[in-house]
Amino acid sequence: MFKNSLIRELSFRGHFVVNVISELIWVGLLLVFINVIFSKTTDVRGWNQYQYLFLMGTHMLVTSIFEAFFFGNCWRVSQLVRTGDLDFVLVQPVNAQFLLSLQRIDYSALTNVPVGLAVCAYALNGQGVILSAGRVGLFFALIAAGVLILYSLLFMFAVTSVWFIRQTGIDHLWFYMVSLARYPADIYRHFAGGTLWFALVFVIPLLMVSNLPANVMVRTFEPLMVVHLFVSGLVLLALSTVVLKFALRWYRSASS
Repeated sequence: MFKNSLIRELSFRGHFVVNVISELIWVGLLLVFINVIFSKTTDVRGWNQYQYLFLMGTHMLVTSIFEAFFFGNCWRVSQLVRTGDLDFVLVQPVNAQFLLSLQRIDYSALTNVPVGLAVCAYALNGQGVILSAGRVGLFFALIAAGVLILYSLLFMFAVTSVWFIRQTGIDHLWFYMVSLARYPADIYRHFAGGTLWFALVFVIPLLMVSNLPANVMVRTFEPLMVVHLFVSGLVLLALSTVVLKFALRWYRSASS
């Protein structure tokens, strides 16, 4: 599947190049946005400029990996249901969720991975953080958990296509999800009496997918929150499988 996706990308090189350039422009605009903020203040809810830059780099890593491997596939679920092509996925002798989740890879989205790593390295150098193998390993493990959470949430939303048939709002949902996760979680703490912060940290841990890995590296290590993120990822993944199996009981194939 990885090979076929690469061949597909290289068959339309112009499209691939334009996507890469668009990703780089978007990153440039985000960096300008950060510079504008810190030209007027020294910190945002306790995050200084280098810490905020590291958070932004971490967010780039999480979203780039998710978009490369999962976003396009989740978006296609609605199309497969609507056209009846989901039948061809279900008859394959392999796990249906695996095929639906990884059938196509968007290599252009991986452009931001080296950029995100570069931003993180620059921020770590500016912050004067001393790295250790354990700390770096935990950082990347938390990024994987964050990607897993985003995938599980978006996949469950995509599976509702079985009932709604045409579910085209997934790109809008993704935009709002990543917009919330891009900023320090503490800015939401006093909004609506802390209800929004609690919901987005403990119920649907969107704020933690980028904030917690960044916290571990440049701020404080909170063992209970680390465990919470890993457990949340596994629970949501299991729930996404349950939702898919339940939805398929209602699926009307193209032949029925």
